[in-house]
Amino acid sequence: MTRVPIWHSVEEVPAELGPTAVSIGNYDGVHRGHRFVLDQLRHHAEARSLAPVAITFWPHPRHVMGDPSRTPLLTGHEDRDRLLLLAGMHGVLDLEFTLDFAQHSPEEFVRIFLVEGLGAKCVVLGEDALFGRANAGTIETMRELGVKYGFEVVTVDEMGPEGAGSGRISSSGIRHDLLQGDVAAANSALGRLHTVTDVVHHGFRRGRELGFPTANLGPAPAGLIPADGVYAGYLTVTEQDPAHLGVEPLAGAPATISIGTNPTFEGEDPDSGPRRTVEAYVHDDHELDLYGDLVRLEFVDYQRPTLKFDSVESLVEQMDRDVEVTRRTLATEQSRPGTAD
Repeated sequence: MTRVPIWHSVEEVPAELGPTAVSIGNYDGVHRGHRFVLDQLRHHAEARSLAPVAITFWPHPRHVMGDPSRTPLLTGHEDRDRLLLLAGMHGVLDLEFTLDFAQHSPEEFVRIFLVEGLGAKCVVLGEDALFGRANAGTIETMRELGVKYGFEVVTVDEMGPEGAGSGRISSSGIRHDLLQGDVAAANSALGRLHTVTDVVHHGFRRGRELGFPTANLGPAPAGLIPADGVYAGYLTVTEQDPAHLGVEPLAGAPATISIGTNPTFEGEDPDSGPRRTVEAYVHDDHELDLYGDLVRLEFVDYQRPTLKFDSVESLVEQMDRDVEVTRRTLATEQSRPGTAD
């Protein structure tokens, strides 16, 4: 079995990796700005016969040093690392960020992880990069340490990719777009479709009773949940429950995705109160059994807000219209960039 080149300590880095070119970041979303830096890292690595490696952290440092609710993450842990490998990294050093870890001085961090751990000969960073205890290390610090430890420092403008718009692409900007329901703008900045991943849970089975059985995610999926509403998208099974191993898994199946508290049925479950759910109706597959499967939802475009209907019949009529809108939306989509496993 081929080992996935994701390491959680320098002790796990294989000796045969050889000297490396390294970049450091949180890479939340692995968006177009990040990938511009990673493309430059690969370019400099190839020119110097080095292995390109990304150093990243989990949990996000802001979740350890501050309030996690202020920085909802675009991607889950495993999706983030997968996207880094898809960006051409030969390996990802994914370090656990703790309060103790945060006490490394800039020089300790460089010596332990870049020099001794990865044998770095080239470090690629943005001009505003900060690292080490209290973010005391700057790009000038890195240059000084490069002279001391024998590695080159290359700086790049993370704004980078041509056609990125008038401002810098940022994870915070993409979060804002998603929380407004503007997945089209978020996808443009990401350079791929925004994804949310989770195991399929049992829901209230209302959709099945209405002729629209849905795959329901749990209360805390990996990836930022967009604003409440109905979306056009896709569903892919990324890992099957053992009970389903004889069934061909879905890959990029057209789906109408609903996010919200199902206001038409509010009051039916007084003990639990309104619960925000993420559920996807996979088109034309009414007998689908996905319970226990790990699925990835990809969001293409926003269709309408969450509505409360006067009757179940009105709701079903609207769901029929939603499916048709999804079909038209997906029919006009030209591509699904950056979503391969």
